[in-house]
Amino acid sequence: MARKSGSHSNPGATRIDLEQSIPEHLGRYFAFFRPGHREGRVPSRIKELARIRIAALNGCDT
Repeated sequence: MARKSGSHSNPGATRIDLEQSIPEHLGRYFAFFRPGHREGRVPSRIKELARIRIAALNGCDT
């Protein structure tokens, strides 16, 4: 379930495998997230770059 992360921002952090822990919730999250991310006028790549930038501006480790 949990494993050591290879993240550069926190190399010793314990990572939780959400697919193992809460697969039903993760499935519902992606059912909600994917249409907004993949559809519309703005390309997915731009949406993802915006999401990462917003997270960085708010101090989130994404």
